[in-house]
Amino acid sequence: MQGVSLFNMLQRYLFSYTVVVYRILELLNAQGEADHDEIKGCLYILLGNDSIFLPTIHSWRLHEKLWPSIARTMHATKTSTQNLIDQIVKRISKLFNTPAIIEDTNDTSIRAAAALWRPLEPKEMETCDKIREERNQQNIQSYKNLMKTLNSLLNDDRLAWRQQERTITFICLLLQRCVPIPSSCVRTSTDLLVHDNSELRKATSQCISSLCRLQKPPRIYAEKTLEEILHRLINNECHPGDRDDNLWIIINDYKPPKTQTEWEQTCFLDKSFHGYYKWPKIIKYPLNKRERYTRENMPEQVAILYDRFNDKKFVAQFVQFMVLDKETDNSFDSIRYRMFKGR
Repeated sequence: MQGVSLFNMLQRYLFSYTVVVYRILELLNAQGEADHDEIKGCLYILLGNDSIFLPTIHSWRLHEKLWPSIARTMHATKTSTQNLIDQIVKRISKLFNTPAIIEDTNDTSIRAAAALWRPLEPKEMETCDKIREERNQQNIQSYKNLMKTLNSLLNDDRLAWRQQERTITFICLLLQRCVPIPSSCVRTSTDLLVHDNSELRKATSQCISSLCRLQKPPRIYAEKTLEEILHRLINNECHPGDRDDNLWIIINDYKPPKTQTEWEQTCFLDKSFHGYYKWPKIIKYPLNKRERYTRENMPEQVAILYDRFNDKKFVAQFVQFMVLDKETDNSFDSIRYRMFKGR
C-alpha cells in the first residue's frame, strides 16, 4: 500500500521525484558495502509501475545523474538485483522518447497563442527568450556531460561486460540530430565492434547502425504541382477513391528506373493519403539523391567511421568476428545489414 501511495504521489506532484531520486543516487553510488535490501528497494522504486517510471522522466538533469548510476552500480551482486536492473534497462529501451534538448517555438505557435490569449509585451518576450535560452544551454550541457560520462564508463576496465552492455544501450538511445554527438563516443563505439565479447559487439552494431543513419547528409526536397509531376492537366475537384491521377501513389504499372538519371527523376511520395479526395496545391517530396561527403567536407564523426573502415587491419578483424558470430547464430542479422545499407 505504501508503494502504491509513493508512486501516486510521484505521478501527481511534478518534481516530487527529486525528493527520492537523490537519495537513491547516494545509495547506488556509495563506495564499499551496501545493504542489499536498501539497494533492492531503490531498484523497485526506479522500476516503478504503469503510472510512473523515473528513468524516463523528461529531465536532462535527471538523466545526467541517474543513467550512469544505473549502468555502473557495483551493488547489484545478487541475481535478484541483477534481474531488477535488467528489467529497468529493458523498460528504458521500450519507453524512452528523447526529450527536446533545444526547445523552440515557431511563429505560427506564437500567433496561435496570442489569438487564444493575448500578445506578450516586448519585455515579457525578452524575459521568455532569456529563460528559454538558459534552459536550452543547460539541456545541451547535461546531454554532453551524460554522453561523456557514459563513454568514460565504456573505457573503464573495472566494469563487467554486462555493465558495458547497459552503457552502450544507453548511448544508442541518446543518439540524435539536434546536438553534435561527442567524437569520443563515436570513436569508442567503433572500437567496440571488434570487442572480444559477442553480446557487446551486437549491442555496438546497433549503435553504429544508428550513427550511420544520423550522419547521412540531409535529403534534398522539391516542390511541384501535380501537373508538373504527371505532365498533364488534372481536375482537382473532390472525388474520393481510385482515379487515374492517383494510381501512381499505389505503384500502379510501376516500371523501375534503369539508369541513375531516371532514378533521380522518379517521384516517390511516402504519403498514400495524398490524392484520395483531392490533391494539395503544392506537393513536397524528397529527391532520390543526396549530397555526397568528400574527405574535405565530412564532419568529424563521419571521418572517424571513414578512417576506421578504411583500416584494413580493423576491417579484417571485424569480418572475422562477423563470421564467428554467424557460426553461432545463423539467423539473418538485420542490424548489421542496416549498418552497411543505412535507412
